[in-house]
Formats: sequence, structure tokens, C-alpha cells
Amino acid sequence: MKNKPKILFISGSPRKGNTDFVLSQIYASVDSQDKEMILLRDENIGFCKGCLSCHKKPRCCVKDGMGKILDKMIEADVFVVGSPNYFDNVNGLTKNFMDRCHPLYETELVRKKKIILVFVGGGAASGTKKYLELAFFGFVKYLKLDMIDSFSFQALGRNDLKKKGVSKEAGKIARKIDSLK
Repeated sequence: MKNKPKILFISGSPRKGNTDFVLSQIYASVDSQDKEMILLRDENIGFCKGCLSCHKKPRCCVKDGMGKILDKMIEADVFVVGSPNYFDNVNGLTKNFMDRCHPLYETELVRKKKIILVFVGGGAASGTKKYLELAFFGFVKYLKLDMIDSFSFQALGRNDLKKKGVSKEAGKIARKIDSLK
């Protein structure tokens, strides 16, 4: 029997819309009981000051909610990160989260941890996937993460994915997550 991974879902959505909806559908479909969802909009996370003090020790000098998130990332085996597409890029909440992960850059604390990306944008899903994968390129590369896959959904109106239904796609992503060790 294989061990089930500890899964950390992170939503960069600023509202309860399509990104949160699809992540919640995947979350509900994942077999593992050891999972958690972080909604970045509910966290107190300041901006990176670019001081590089985290190069000396793997902690940020900004004392806010990001320290707790970094600890959870270190404990997790798999990250499922969702971001809406804003101007063919990740939105501000997601970018700020990525910047604040800098304390992990000079470490091996998340090396080889698996990451799955979930994107939602109003344009063609293929364009959203192309540009948001590019936006995550440095994050994945410099934290030495193991990129498993990315999935893109087309939705513009607040409840488009709820109306369309994504249970089949969410189930496929959940099965991929469940197959990870």
C-alpha cells in the first residue's frame, strides 16, 4: 500500500469565483485525508522588500502570515496552486505569494516536491496555460520543484465553471494527485 501524500492547495483568487470553485472540486475529489486549502485572500501577507536577508537564514524578516504558509509548504509533499489569468499573467495575490517564497530559494527544503498548477482565464484555455506556465517558470525552477502538470480552464463570469460543471476534469486531476507518492 503506498503512502498518501500531504497535499497543500493554494488559491490565489481574490474572490469566491472560478479558480476557487475548480480547486474546491479537485480538493473534494482527492482521496487523501491529509490535505489543506489556503485562500491567499484570507491571509495577512505583505510584500517582499527585496532585502535578501532570507539568503542568510530561510526565514523572512517580514513578520506576517507568510511564515505559517512557508512552514506548511515545507511539511507538504504536493502543492496544487491555482491562479486566475490577469492580462496573460498570474494575478497580484499569486505573484506576491510567489515572491514571498524567496526564503526557500537558497534551501533544499522544498526540492523535488511535486506541484500541479490550475489556471482559469477568460480567453482560450491554451493561451492561459501557455502564459501562466511561463509566469510560474522561475518559481518552479528556482525552488527546484517537480512540475507534474498544469491544467487550464476557460471562464470569465464569476460562476461560469459552476454552470459548465467541471467534475469530470476535477476528477481527472484528483486521480493524478492520488497517483503521486
